[in-house]
Amino acid sequence: MSNKTIFIGEIIGTFILVFIGCGSVALAVVYEFLNSLFEVALFWTAAVVLGIYCSSKLSGAHLNPAVSIAFLVDKQISIRRFWIYLFAQLLGAFIAGLLLFLIIKNDITVFSIKTASVFGEYFPNPTFENLDWVNLPLASLTETTATFMLVYLIFIIISIQKINKLAPTLIGITVGVLIYIFAPYTQCCMNPARDFGPRIVSFIFGWSEWAFSFNGTGWLIVYILSPLVGGVLGALTYIKTLKNRLS
Repeated sequence: MSNKTIFIGEIIGTFILVFIGCGSVALAVVYEFLNSLFEVALFWTAAVVLGIYCSSKLSGAHLNPAVSIAFLVDKQISIRRFWIYLFAQLLGAFIAGLLLFLIIKNDITVFSIKTASVFGEYFPNPTFENLDWVNLPLASLTETTATFMLVYLIFIIISIQKINKLAPTLIGITVGVLIYIFAPYTQCCMNPARDFGPRIVSFIFGWSEWAFSFNGTGWLIVYILSPLVGGVLGALTYIKTLKNRLS
């Protein structure tokens, strides 16, 4: 894969992932068309599967800086390639957030933390009540744990040749299950690009009061650094436990 195809593939795949995924949150929050976390998790499952299928032959379908940094730790990509993946993912996520906003903007009647959560992510999840005990350390631990599990399972799934054709579906199901478990607390990001790209859109177009200030430095610690740490831990755990057995 050339740097050009990687760049294009990651933009396309991340765009599809974020547009469908954030679109499902909009269906739940703005339109109240989806009535349960289970339904939103199903949309995210489909978003991951479709994003992988659309980009796997172009870029390997990382679609997530936490996945890319895991591949960097495993020495499957170079540091230069990592930055190409990262920039393409952020761009794809930003474009997805921008297009989604332009489509639904006339239906947004209130600019609040709840509607802001369509784009960026916040803890505790603004759509759930009685979760004030979810503080910064717990939110950071939640995102680290969820991303660790995601990356560890991704490495296992793609290492088993017999299930290679099922890998996109299995990864999508993994994301959906993790969202169903962890989303009530932090919206379950697991992907810095998915958060940061649309968050910039929300900051520009009406949610500047919340985008980078609601959780203080939480946007950075919980939704950028914690998933990256989780990705590194997932890669290291795979390398130390199963890599030699599955290769």
